[in-house]
Amino acid sequence: MFDTPADAQTQLAQDFSRLQVEMVVEALMPALAFRPRPNGGAGLGGTRIGGTPDLPPGLAWPRRAKPADIEAIAARGNAEAGEEMRRHLRKELPYAFFAQVDLDEARERTRGQGTLADALPGHGRLLFFYDLSAGPWDNGSESARVIWDESPREGLAAQALPPDLGAAAEEHRAEIARVNREFKLPLPKPDSGTPYGGPARPMSLHVILRPPAIESLEMEARPALKSALGRHSNGENRFRDSYQALFSRAFDCYHGAANPGRRHQFLGSPLPEQSDPRFVAEVVSRFGVQHLSREAWTARRPEIEAGARSWRLLLQIDVGDFLQENGEGTVYFLIRAADLADRRFDRVVAVYQ
Repeated sequence: MFDTPADAQTQLAQDFSRLQVEMVVEALMPALAFRPRPNGGAGLGGTRIGGTPDLPPGLAWPRRAKPADIEAIAARGNAEAGEEMRRHLRKELPYAFFAQVDLDEARERTRGQGTLADALPGHGRLLFFYDLSAGPWDNGSESARVIWDESPREGLAAQALPPDLGAAAEEHRAEIARVNREFKLPLPKPDSGTPYGGPARPMSLHVILRPPAIESLEMEARPALKSALGRHSNGENRFRDSYQALFSRAFDCYHGAANPGRRHQFLGSPLPEQSDPRFVAEVVSRFGVQHLSREAWTARRPEIEAGARSWRLLLQIDVGDFLQENGEGTVYFLIRAADLADRRFDRVVAVYQ
């Protein structure tokens, strides 16, 4: 959102008072944003969104095993969505490849920028996979796979799309084309993505500064700012409206091919679509359910909030921009700080909003 505190002050002064600018600038937090590489990729092992991963010999593209209780997942959607999930989960397809992040680049970009990337491994790459067909109904560790690959870059090989994943993508495209023709809607772009993968886009990482989202846990650490953003007795608050508009301008849910999605983010504080996704990560991990009743949430709130603070954002991906086509929502890859320190990327939880 902002490159430097000075840049933030200049931009914020157009909409906020001096005191408000001071509060917002004081609350700025670093994150790594993705920007398209204008002259192509950085070679094997480079940072990218979509496409296919670069893997060494012996490291297979991960597949989602058939869940023990498919019906429990299918029942979370309506009848049509439930039947689609049943068919999808029975196929035990490979996960869709979401992103590859060069950890050497992440460390280099954050050098001299505080502790943003200190908890990460200092070499190799992180590979992010997600089940975009059933994952939105199945927050948790089974909908995603995150792999830390330490192998030397020279031993990597670009992967071809697994045949069954490619067949599922073509079947999806054909069905969307059929429905759009029936209802006289525009046909999908030939290079757009599907739930089985998005188009390859080489990226570079850049440090940005942004204030905490109103719904985020980091806002709790800024009581003065939180109070200033609270609703007045009449329900109005121009500062709050301007603050939310700041995010709306910078983080639209869908940007299209000509306007790269700025909701994509590596590390930092998550940008929620609803509540902070770390609450969901804590609930699904602690209680083994997707949601708690209002009564259960109220009764267990202190321990849920305390547990949520142990989670760290690894990556968030804007689904519409990932597909380069119409799509909704954000996928968050989250890990507990202790698991990150132990390099237990098998314990990453994916949350969809």
